[in-house]
Amino acid sequence: MSDHLSDGMSEDDLDERRLRFTADGREYFRIWIVNVVLTLLTLGAYSAWAKVRARRYLYGNVWLGDTAFDYTANPAAILRGRILVAVALVLLWFTQILSIVYYLAALLVLLPLVPWVVVRARSFQLRNSRFRGLAFDFRGRYRDAALWYPLSWIGSVLTLGLARPFTVFGRDRFLVTESRFGRKQFGFVGAAGRYYLLYAVTAVVVGVLYIGGVIALILAMTAAAFASGADMDDPQPDMRLFLVGTLLIVAAVTLFVLAYLRARLLSYRWSSSRLGNHAFRLRLSFPVMLWLYASNAVAIVATLGLFTPFARIRVLRYVVDEFRFLESPFEGAVEAGEAQRIGATGAEAAGEFGLEIGI
Repeated sequence: MSDHLSDGMSEDDLDERRLRFTADGREYFRIWIVNVVLTLLTLGAYSAWAKVRARRYLYGNVWLGDTAFDYTANPAAILRGRILVAVALVLLWFTQILSIVYYLAALLVLLPLVPWVVVRARSFQLRNSRFRGLAFDFRGRYRDAALWYPLSWIGSVLTLGLARPFTVFGRDRFLVTESRFGRKQFGFVGAAGRYYLLYAVTAVVVGVLYIGGVIALILAMTAAAFASGADMDDPQPDMRLFLVGTLLIVAAVTLFVLAYLRARLLSYRWSSSRLGNHAFRLRLSFPVMLWLYASNAVAIVATLGLFTPFARIRVLRYVVDEFRFLESPFEGAVEAGEAQRIGATGAEAAGEFGLEIGI
């Protein structure tokens, strides 16, 4: 990645500023547990207010200099969006009960709505995120979203996954370059080759983990069969050991993929982003991210889910602490953009269907 900016400047000419994260796990737990209880008591209606309350706390504890970020979404708008999404999901469920043909037909009807959902979700997310009173914004077009979401999915399937790295690269570039802060547009200097390298490393290590895990499992099962006094010529495998070993292999591979791709892709996305002559730097450590994910998973299971808010704070604190804003001393002030309203339906649909709209 090139570290040069416009006007012949480089990252060495910029002033490095660190972000601070002041959230406390115990405070966030109190917010989280109240949100869970009220959401259950109201049969889910409070979930919109719970989302805004949690995000306002997290945003308000991310500081750049003496100013914290702010989240200004209207819970009522989020609730309306969730109701519409719930209706769509119920209709899909009914079509699945009636016939798989009706279900597939409904999915085909909804597929053209994906670009609309992506643009609306990203717009709602950014326009309700503020810093020093200025809102972020997103100006992406539906046709561009269609290229990088439903059409690129088809490309990935037809190429047996070979187009996946280019799809992720195109998606990141689209989401970043169409974003604004005030009237200033973000830029992206990343290259598709870096994405292919990251995914290639992931594929190789995943293969090694699976093969090594299977070999270790076979050896362990054979040793256990011999130790139990089974027939030396025909040792019978212990199916319980096989089940536990298989689950451990899947868990290890899953943790590796999540931690590696999260650390590497998030670091590269932000380090490749620009805001005028301002730049960003994020260097996350894969071993640290793997430890956070693994220890969080164990703690969440051991506490029956009660460690979830603490786990989120741990990961966010690490990411924010490693984030650097490289400020240009010659950059002009950022002007406020045109205020716009947008509904939350797209944002809630993106969340329900797992669409990736954030960086």
